Amino acid sequence: MERRSFPRIPVQLHTEIEISVDGLFGIGDRLCSGDTIRCIVTSIDISLGGFSVRILRSPLDTNMSFSAALAYQLVGREITAFFKEEEVTVTGRVVRIDPETMLMAVIITRVSDIGKWREVCGQAIMNYLDE
Repeated sequence: MERRSFPRIPVQLHTEIEISVDGLFGIGDRLCSGDTIRCIVTSIDISLGGFSVRILRSPLDTNMSFSAALAYQLVGREITAFFKEEEVTVTGRVVRIDPETMLMAVIITRVSDIGKWREVCGQAIMNYLDE
């Protein structure tokens, strides 16, 4: 198993994410718009190379969780997260999702402003060390 390149910093940020689901559902499926699923999430931890989030709300939400079959199909899909307060968009790939706890792990592949993302991670480290 591959080790993380960067340590994860516990931090709680709320954001909206989009998960690419092209070809996952049938044409005209009412559960998603176009080829994406939108979810409201809160981060568990972040790093320069990845992040973990808990899904709070989604159009697919049924009894507070995705079905196991859907969750496993999301692994490997592209995900885009816009951190509104930080004004940075992060794109990555879903590497793990737990349908019971609604936890999702993402490896980052692209950042709209790497300087700003480094700043967000640096601020999270400073806040964590102050606690």
